[in-house]
Amino acid sequence: MKLSKILLSTFMLISAANAKGYFTSHDDICDTELNDKCTNDYSAVRNLQIALNRDTKIHANLTPDGKWGENTKKAVIAFQKQHKLSPADGWVGKATKVKLDKISKKIKFPKDKQVEHVALMKNSNYSSYQAFRKHVNLRKSYKVFKDNKLLCKANGRNTHLKIDVSEQRVKLLVAGKVALSAPCTTGAKHKLEPNTKTYRDKHTPLGTFKIMEKIAAKKSTIFGDMYRNGKRVYHGDRRKYRGPKAKYVGHTMHNWMRLTSGGVGLHASKYVKRYPGSNGCVRLQPKIAKLIFKKVRRGTKVSVVN
Repeated sequence: MKLSKILLSTFMLISAANAKGYFTSHDDICDTELNDKCTNDYSAVRNLQIALNRDTKIHANLTPDGKWGENTKKAVIAFQKQHKLSPADGWVGKATKVKLDKISKKIKFPKDKQVEHVALMKNSNYSSYQAFRKHVNLRKSYKVFKDNKLLCKANGRNTHLKIDVSEQRVKLLVAGKVALSAPCTTGAKHKLEPNTKTYRDKHTPLGTFKIMEKIAAKKSTIFGDMYRNGKRVYHGDRRKYRGPKAKYVGHTMHNWMRLTSGGVGLHASKYVKRYPGSNGCVRLQPKIAKLIFKKVRRGTKVSVVN
């Protein structure tokens, strides 16, 4: 009796595993120049191309070579639009994978195979910053360059921050050499000011500055929560709040490094994009902000260039 139960449970587990579609059992597929969260496995991309070619409504006509490229991305966007999947951005995520599995039930895909270069796509290591610049689109990519040996030598006295507005990148130089290069978001040239409903120039000022203060957890004077009688009634930009009088509590900006007396500085943020979009400050990815915060001191030189 026990043996029959074990066999039945095993059969059910195998059936459940087989019932799961090909794409939902694989990682997301996306543009690795814009995001480093996708591995873009050779077999998964190849089978994606095969599945898209079978969808007669989008006329993909892709070469199933297992290489992610602009044509494959365009075909994914067309597929998402055709099947009303939002956002139609070319990212093969959960909803898109579920739909792909539905339309490819009768397709017999080739078996997955391991390709040596695919493993390198997820976490490519570059021997030098020159090699990193040569192989990475600095304006579009979220990839980060680190020279750990140089970072270990950083002591605040030998460091220099360089923010390139055109590349939307921050570089940490140690003794004149690039130890870190990471994406950042600087101020927007045309930013809507909610309280006046006018567009203002909020670009990050160019020039040479020095870090005026370092605060591990600084409260924002613009973004936060509004409370009435101890209950939160609003969350976001305080200038957009239109309700009754309420108490404002600013969001915590971690790893704050002030550049100007006017309130421009560097700080951690989850809203790091590949285009200018802040109110003037320089947004850094949380891990990058924490690292830079440790490696600089008050008085560290900061160059903002374009």
